[in-house]
Amino acid sequence: MREISTYVDVDAGPGLVWEVLTDFTRYPDWNPYIRAVTGEIQVGATLALQTQPAKGRPVNFKARVTAVTEGVEIRWAGGLPIPGLFGGDHGFALNPHNGGTRVVQDERFSGLLVPVMSSISIIDRTLENFERMNQPLKEWVEAKASAGAGR
Repeated sequence: MREISTYVDVDAGPGLVWEVLTDFTRYPDWNPYIRAVTGEIQVGATLALQTQPAKGRPVNFKARVTAVTEGVEIRWAGGLPIPGLFGGDHGFALNPHNGGTRVVQDERFSGLLVPVMSSISIIDRTLENFERMNQPLKEWVEAKASAGAGR
């Protein structure tokens, strides 16, 4: 197993951050990496996602929602069609921090191909792409907070 994690501190409450993270229709407006998500935010539901890595072509895949705690956490898991080869469990956790919210984004990779994916930098590039999301998420949420959209 290999785990990656990144975070950003947002000057807005967890409720507003949650609103932005779960408004999949607006992802193209602010999210440079996860460009599209369709599906319901409920445990067991299937999401269809499209990512746009900084380098490379768009990637389409499906993931199953594994955890939802409104205003606190959302997780989904996906992987290759053959169980046990390579999979990822992705999450966003919202933690109150210094009057705002610390948004932690992580992924837990598992399966026989983890060493191969590590050796060809797939996992490191995934972390870089997660980090590309941090500043745009912060700016988008803080702009909404400044506009009085809630806190």
